[in-house]
Amino acid sequence: MVDSGGSSRGGLVLGALSPFLGGWYFGGLLEGIAQVAADAGAAMVAVQTLDAGTDQLELIDPPHPPHPLAWEHATGFVVILNAASAKYLHEIQATGRPVVVISHDYPELDCPTVFPDNRVGTRAAVEHLIRHGHRRIAFAGFMGALDQRERYETYRQSLLAHGIAPDPDLLFEAVDNQEAGGEGAAHAMLTAGMPSTAVLAGTDLNAIGMIRVLSAAGCRLPEDQAIVGFDDLSDASFSEPRLTTVRQSLFQVGSTAAQVLLSAIDGTGAGPVRHQVATHLVVRESCGCPATEFPDSEADAVRSPEALRAEGRSQYRERTRLQRALSNQYDISLDLLRSHEEDPRQLGWLRRTSARAGCLGLWTETPGSGDQTLDVVGHFHRAPHSRPGLGATTPLPPVRASGFPPVEILNAARAAPGLLTFVVPVRVRNRDWGLLATVDRVDLQAATGREPINQWAALLTVALDYQAVLQTLREQEEQLRESALYDHLTGLPNRGHFLQLLAAAVTPGPDRRPDVAVLFVDLDGFKLINDTFGHAVGDRILVEVAARLRSALGGHGTAGRFGGDEFLVLLDALDDGHTPVSMAHRLQSALNRPHRLAGQQLVVTASIGVALAHETPAADAEALVRDADTAMYWAKSRRSGGQAVFEPSMHDRVWTRLRAEVVADEDR
Repeated sequence: MVDSGGSSRGGLVLGALSPFLGGWYFGGLLEGIAQVAADAGAAMVAVQTLDAGTDQLELIDPPHPPHPLAWEHATGFVVILNAASAKYLHEIQATGRPVVVISHDYPELDCPTVFPDNRVGTRAAVEHLIRHGHRRIAFAGFMGALDQRERYETYRQSLLAHGIAPDPDLLFEAVDNQEAGGEGAAHAMLTAGMPSTAVLAGTDLNAIGMIRVLSAAGCRLPEDQAIVGFDDLSDASFSEPRLTTVRQSLFQVGSTAAQVLLSAIDGTGAGPVRHQVATHLVVRESCGCPATEFPDSEADAVRSPEALRAEGRSQYRERTRLQRALSNQYDISLDLLRSHEEDPRQLGWLRRTSARAGCLGLWTETPGSGDQTLDVVGHFHRAPHSRPGLGATTPLPPVRASGFPPVEILNAARAAPGLLTFVVPVRVRNRDWGLLATVDRVDLQAATGREPINQWAALLTVALDYQAVLQTLREQEEQLRESALYDHLTGLPNRGHFLQLLAAAVTPGPDRRPDVAVLFVDLDGFKLINDTFGHAVGDRILVEVAARLRSALGGHGTAGRFGGDEFLVLLDALDDGHTPVSMAHRLQSALNRPHRLAGQQLVVTASIGVALAHETPAADAEALVRDADTAMYWAKSRRSGGQAVFEPSMHDRVWTRLRAEVVADEDR
């Protein structure tokens, strides 16, 4: 007996693993499971094991979910078809949680299974066609599904039981269980010259696809080819001719699986045995029976005036539902695609859906496998104050995959009969963001793979990808801006950006300060250090010089790198206690302190030239920098580590000295 976390079933949670979470097949099974759970006072969480946005496909190899989703909540799991690998299910069983599988056998797993009775239904269909006089009966179906293989084998045994040798040429394999698979099988029959007079289709959708192709080819149905399906979909009553089929109650299959699971949880189960749900033949015209042969059937009911009026009302309601659903999906799609306007992670778009509640968990680390943590970045509740813990502004704490969805979401599903919690991966191919959970009712109307929650999670994945791309572009834009405006080594404004700042500071206007000044800083002896100790040491000194300039300036100015070992300082925020000259002394004191690098104490001094904006004719940015450079050179020519304030006469004296140095170099 499995511990359910309490003495009653009030806290019990039944889990379901399914490739998809809606439509006539998967939805029908989930609805049956949910009903039994509700009757037992238990909650239910249904987990989709395929990626979001996955189209209808026939699973050959079961997926292996990378995380123990909802294991902390679920006391046991119903598995629909091969929704998860045998290894994953064995890991669930190893925790003491029972597993029940619908319509699939895992040879390596000991667990109960539940199937529709394929043998009884198929045998009834074959014998019915034989009674119509058919001896050349074909089979068309998808042989990759266990149900279809069982139906095919029963078809063969039924023929043998009536003295008819099965002809392997009358097997027409479909590529899937859908209409497309039936269409392909019908084309193969036409190519083979229509060797049969009747055909048993593996599913109703296969049969409907065959009817479409054979009718278009001019075949008279059922005169030239009688057709029988399997499932008894609602569409079977409206095909032309109406489809004779084997009825299986998916609701009953699902509810039986849930009852078997509850028995296993209670310790009263019968062990790993196969449970079968009854099927029976529903006779209509496609097999060759005229409608008059079953006067009490739905044929007469459909033709009655009251039935026609009821059908008209039903079609009107269905058309209205479809229009509303399409409109809602359109609006939701636009909401999710406008992720740059409203953050989709907040789940505001769920207000357009029928969901009662929901939450979004995003992985806190690179998605891998195991019990990883999710941040619950957004949650939604249609009536925020009706359930504790789901207030509109109350954040939900992080949870591990085994504890997702949070208990607050599971509790929201207990608010009304028929509600259950759905979990879908926010994952498309190799882009895995996390998990989306919603509280809603089973959608039986959607086509398999077209369930709204499947589409929402796929669009949400795209929206989050789009947000990530935008963030990357913004970061790259900022990096480009930084590269264009700032020196990559020191992080100081580069020459071009410094000149822009200086130009703005000296531009005439009411906000211009009269005491703007520029300091030109040149490091003395830096080339010798670079040549002696290498550029790596030199770069470290330049970075340290930039840091000392920032610290010494405080809020009184801006330092920039002019190039090489030359720096610029814009003084545009001096107060009464500071002057350009005093700031130059302050900077020199900071820069003259020894540097401890390469295991040695290195000293770099600085020569500084000062240019005052109000004393510089035509004080534009380039002129101020040129004057400060001239003053620096004048100070350096007198002694290293000196400083000087620019005077117009310095231009001539510096120029004379430079010419003298050039002549001396030429003489040498």
